[in-house]
This record gives sequence, C-alpha cells and structure tokens, in this order.
Amino acid sequence: MKEKVQSALDNYVLAYKNNDKSLFKSLWDDQAIFEDPVGADPCIGIEAICEFWDFGHGNGMQITPTNVDTVICSNEGILKATMEVRNVNDNTGMDISIVDHFIVNDEGKITSGRAFWDESSISSPSDLNSFDINIDDFKDRG
Repeated sequence: MKEKVQSALDNYVLAYKNNDKSLFKSLWDDQAIFEDPVGADPCIGIEAICEFWDFGHGNGMQITPTNVDTVICSNEGILKATMEVRNVNDNTGMDISIVDHFIVNDEGKITSGRAFWDESSISSPSDLNSFDINIDDFKDRG
C-alpha cells in the first residue's frame, strides 16, 4: 500500500510541475473530497476537483511544487512543499508553504485531500511583483 500512496503523491507533484491536468484528474477517485485550504468549502467529486485545478491555473498562472518531502503511513500520506505560484502574464507571484494530507484507496486513487496553509504560509519572492491574496476570498472562490 505504501507504494501506491507514494506513487499518488509523486504523480500529484508531477502533475503540477508539468501543468498536466489529465494526470491530476487521473489521481482522484470519482467521489473524492478535496479541501484547499482547510476551512474552505470542500470540492466534492472529480468535476469539482477539476474546477479547482482550473481556478488555480487560469490566466497565465503556473504552480510548481519545490522543496517536496513526503511521509507515508499505511494508506495515508503527508506532502510538504512550497508551491511557487507564478503569473507569467504580469510577473507576479507568491510562495505558499503547504502541508497536504491525503488518503488513498486500494486502487491507488486519492479519496481525500486536505491542504493546510494560511496567510502566514505565504511569502513574496523578491524578483517578482507581489499580489495580495485574501484567504477568505480564496475560500469563497465558488
């Protein structure tokens, strides 16, 4: 089981690094629940999770995980990373230090994902223009 969880987390990172929505979608169980950040209305089901992907990748946005570390226990995994959020259209960006918790089923599909981050997790790279994020607005992305 550990290999299935590690594979799901590795492919999650790979999907973001390669901006590969198809790979991202393939990782999730059809009835999965994804809460990003914790406290936001959860995305329930594969279509809502794909809408979340679209929300984060529209209008020149790219999200690249760096400094990735994982911990796997049974059918659960923790993914710690810095998500480098960049808008190539206007040279803005931010880094978000995240801790994601995933539960993976016997088929190797993610059934639950919860992303832990808040305003204190966000920093602005000195070589980019910063953009403000109001976490309450992010949670109400509806």
